[in-house]
Amino acid sequence: MRNKPYVILIVLLAMCPLEIAVINLWAICKKRALINDSEAKLSAWQLNKRLKHEKEKKALNDEFEKNRYLATGDNVYERIYNKQGQSIINLIEGLSKEAFPDNWQCEAKVEEFTNFILLVHAPVKNSEFQISEIMKYTIPIITYTKPYLKNVCLFDKNHKCILFFDGIALAELDAKRKLDSKTILDVKHKGEMFTRYNSVRIDCKKLRGHIFIPVTVSGEYGIHDCFMMLDTGASMTVISLELAGKTGGEDLNLVRREYFHTVKGPMSCPIVERSILVGGIGQRQTVAVNLQDTTNLLGVDFFQDKNYTIDSSSNCIYIWAK
Repeated sequence: MRNKPYVILIVLLAMCPLEIAVINLWAICKKRALINDSEAKLSAWQLNKRLKHEKEKKALNDEFEKNRYLATGDNVYERIYNKQGQSIINLIEGLSKEAFPDNWQCEAKVEEFTNFILLVHAPVKNSEFQISEIMKYTIPIITYTKPYLKNVCLFDKNHKCILFFDGIALAELDAKRKLDSKTILDVKHKGEMFTRYNSVRIDCKKLRGHIFIPVTVSGEYGIHDCFMMLDTGASMTVISLELAGKTGGEDLNLVRREYFHTVKGPMSCPIVERSILVGGIGQRQTVAVNLQDTTNLLGVDFFQDKNYTIDSSSNCIYIWAK
């Protein structure tokens, strides 16, 4: 019993390393838990910060999209609203040129008093139109041209009206930012029925009683602009040997020929194919090559699927698809 205190002391001393190890292990676990908790809180904070950033970014983008036509600088808003004496036509046309693709032509006209119509000519086929895209282009225009803009007409590459947005359709588009299926059918139907601005005006030249029209002729080897004499008595369009060489590389001795009766007598002409473009209206067709002189004639074959009228008082011709 006399050695009992020593035994207890020895036992306690033996347990110290174990207690120290346990305490160290607990401290390590506690530290790791604190680190994990801190990292979790940091990750949550970063996530919230990122989400907040994305929300702010979206809000800024939405605000920009809404007001981009009202931004300061060299834009339509500054040119129209911040300057005196600017016309509503300039406003409508300026907004339209910014809203629609660059290669689309936009023209505003006065219909009655302060009612305006916007004519949009797109260089695409009827089948290539996406009405959802057209509505997207049109929304900012009607937003900033109320209450003046009453109608919007969309024409295809043949200058034929295919969509007509009247005041009711424009009001629905402005309010809902889209059109229901019934209104879309109505817009298409009214477009098919609208023919007022289907024609294309081409300025002409008069020389010795003949009308000369600016024409673009293109073939496999080139494109060339020239003036062609309008000859409604010619059954086929005729190009000169020089023009044939500038736009194609055929061996004219090997192609088929046709005979024509002219004031100079019968004439044999090689027959080739070219694309003929007049004021944005064009087609691929056969043409005769004049081997005798430099005459270029635009014949009635070009107008087979078109109507036209000549305004002699203003030296222009109006062409539209049938």
